[in-house]
Amino acid sequence: MTSNFDFSSYLSSANLLPPRHNANPNEANDNPQFEVTVLSGGYTNFTARVTFPEPISLAAANSSTRTYESVILKHAPPHLATDSTIPMSVARQATEARALELITGAPIQFDQDNPVEGVVESTKAVKEVLDRYPIIQVPAAIHYDTEKNVIWLEDLGDLKSVADALTTSSSDAASAEDPIPESALQELATQLGSFLVEFYQASKTLPAELVDRLIALSNVYTSGTFEYLVNSTRDALDGAPGIDEKEKEELVKRVEASLTDKQMRKARQRAEKVALGIVHGDSIQTDDEENPCLGMVDFWPGSVLVNPDWNKCGLIDWEYFGMSDEASELGMFLAHIHITKFKPSTSPEGQERLGKFMSALFQAYSRHSPSNARSKGFQRRFLISHGRELVNGIGMYKDLGAKGSQNVMEAGVRSLRAAGPSSDELNLEALWEESDESGGIWLGEILSSLGFLVPEA
Repeated sequence: MTSNFDFSSYLSSANLLPPRHNANPNEANDNPQFEVTVLSGGYTNFTARVTFPEPISLAAANSSTRTYESVILKHAPPHLATDSTIPMSVARQATEARALELITGAPIQFDQDNPVEGVVESTKAVKEVLDRYPIIQVPAAIHYDTEKNVIWLEDLGDLKSVADALTTSSSDAASAEDPIPESALQELATQLGSFLVEFYQASKTLPAELVDRLIALSNVYTSGTFEYLVNSTRDALDGAPGIDEKEKEELVKRVEASLTDKQMRKARQRAEKVALGIVHGDSIQTDDEENPCLGMVDFWPGSVLVNPDWNKCGLIDWEYFGMSDEASELGMFLAHIHITKFKPSTSPEGQERLGKFMSALFQAYSRHSPSNARSKGFQRRFLISHGRELVNGIGMYKDLGAKGSQNVMEAGVRSLRAAGPSSDELNLEALWEESDESGGIWLGEILSSLGFLVPEA
């Protein structure tokens, strides 16, 4: 992706970089040299890796004693980075900065202009989960430039999207990588699935004030994003084979209810309960099986990076962090893995690795949270999220080809149909209708590991 933001000019004028040592006192000091590499793969922001010729200290870094060989810079334009016609609030960077402070255990600075009253002391609940899984890494926020809308992040290294890593062929002449050790793949997937369960559960124990302030940040722009998703789902289903206008609107209604009703209504109800003293402000825990949590909201394989040895997993891009639920997060993630399966460039071996990774991840999740994964409400929310992302993915992925796009649409419609009008009216048989070209058997093996009742092949 070509960046419309001049990172080099920005760095030259930034006050974070120390002056370069100059032995000649007659020549003015200037900033140290740096190399900027614009990174691709993101849709929301412009991102670059900045590499320094030698480790340096950064003036506004959270830790004055730490040095950096490289950093990641993300610039948030007032629109989607990939489509300037779609406006988006730059508040998304404040959300990411606060999320990373929460996760890494740093003080949470809600008001940069008021460093005393604007800071909420860190809570260790989420950080303790991260510490239990050293294979899982989340970048620390180094600095948030509110004037230029640039966030400086710790560089986790030259990692690859998990979907790309799983579909890289060792027989490809352009790839010198060794085949993925299956034991390492299984272990990373298991660690990630276990981490996600504990992460979601820990988020439900956070103080009410903290949760409300985090949600308020993301609500500034996520409501518009949800509206966009509803409209794009309607557009994607227009003319889909076998769907008339009545069914299209019913499927869109399911998507809309899962987004707008769940996210906005729960946030308002929670605030009302806190105000009335019904909830005493100690957590967001409820007895509802649709128990909300905090999550990435935009959880897809591009946010999960791995190294070649499969012993390091980076979780990045937290700008949508806010009120979510576990089922929707997992359904969305699977949808993008599912789409990757249909790419003409994905080999049968790559498809098999994608399936094994997801099965291991879901087995770990289900083992830690069996009753949740098997509930009807969980499965319905999972299917709606999965189906929504599939039908919208056709416009997002340009390398599917005609047949791949058809298979993605069929799989997405089947998931939305299977969700039924309510949790008591699930229609899981709809997942296995027609031929297996859209991956019914592959999907069934994955869903069975999450606790779905899947018919025998």
